[in-house]
Amino acid sequence: MFGVRAGSENREAYFAGLARRFVSDAKMFRCRAAVHVENKDDIIFWSTVLKHFRPDDRFHFLAGSRNEFGHETSGVTQCLKYRHALSREFFICIDSDYRYLLHERGIDVEHFILQTYTYSFENHHCYAAGLNEVCSRIARVPNRVFDFRRFLTRFSCIVYELFIWHLYFLKSDPARFNKYDFNQYINMTSRKSLLSVGDNGQRILDELEMKVRRRVVYFERKYPNADLQHVREKYAQLGVVPETAYLFLRGHNVYDMVSCLCQEVCKMLLKGEKRSRRTRSAIAALYKNRRNVDSQLKKNIAYGEYAAIRKIEEDIRKLL
Repeated sequence: MFGVRAGSENREAYFAGLARRFVSDAKMFRCRAAVHVENKDDIIFWSTVLKHFRPDDRFHFLAGSRNEFGHETSGVTQCLKYRHALSREFFICIDSDYRYLLHERGIDVEHFILQTYTYSFENHHCYAAGLNEVCSRIARVPNRVFDFRRFLTRFSCIVYELFIWHLYFLKSDPARFNKYDFNQYINMTSRKSLLSVGDNGQRILDELEMKVRRRVVYFERKYPNADLQHVREKYAQLGVVPETAYLFLRGHNVYDMVSCLCQEVCKMLLKGEKRSRRTRSAIAALYKNRRNVDSQLKKNIAYGEYAAIRKIEEDIRKLL
C-alpha cells in the first residue's frame, strides 16, 4: 500500500522509510551507496563522474521513486523530498539550475547533495575546450573547419550582459524578465543559419548580438539606477564572467545548439573526405557514424579544467 496521510511529519517518515529501503537495496547489490537523480538521462553523467573519481566504488542509481501519493515520480522536486533522510549511504545528485547562484539554503554537500554547479549536467558536456576533438573523433579527420572555443567564447560574451540583467531581476522583480523571456532571447536552436558553419558562426552571432544589445539598451534606459556592477562582482565570485556565462545558461538550450553545430561541422568534414582516397564504403561508414554526436558529446567532460567540475570533485571527496 502506497501513499501517506497529510502532514509534514508523516511525509518525512514516509520518505525516510523509502530511503532506508534504498540503502538496503544498495547493500544487497554490494554498492557503496544509493543515489537518486532527477531522471534517466542524469544517470549517464553522474555515473561517469563518480566512476572517474571513485573507480573502486559501485553505486545503485534511482531515476525516480514513488511520491507521497503512491505515484512513480521523477525530477528535482522528488529528489529534494528526501533531503531530511540523506546520508553518505543515500544521497541525491541534482542540476543546480539557479540554486547555486542564488545561494539556496541546504543545497550543498554538507547536506548530502551533489549538484552540477553549472545550470545542468548538459553544460558540462558543452565545455568548449573538448568540442573540436568530439567532431574529430566522429569524422575521424582533424577538425580545421570550425573553432568551437572561439564560437562559444563570443556567444558567451554576447549574452553575458543580458544574463546579468536577468539575474538582477530574479532578485528584485522576477516577473519583469523571467526565465522564459530570457531563454527566448538566447535560444538559437530554431535558427536555420545554424546550419551554415562556414564562417565559424559569425553571421548568427552578429544577429544575436544585435537582438541582445537592443534589449540591454532598453533596460539601461528604463532602469538607470540599477546597480549592475554589484551584480557582476557578486556572480564573478561564483564563476560567472563573460567567457564562462554559457555554463550557467539553460543547459538544454546550449546542448541543442552545440549538438546541431557538431552535426554540421561533421558534415563539412565528411564532404572534404569525399575528395580523398577513401573508398565509398569507408565514407558511408563515417556518415553513419555522424549520427553518434549525442553519444560522443556525453563523453566530453574536461576534468580539472574549470571551476564547476573541480567543485564537483571536491564535493565527492568530502562526501565519500
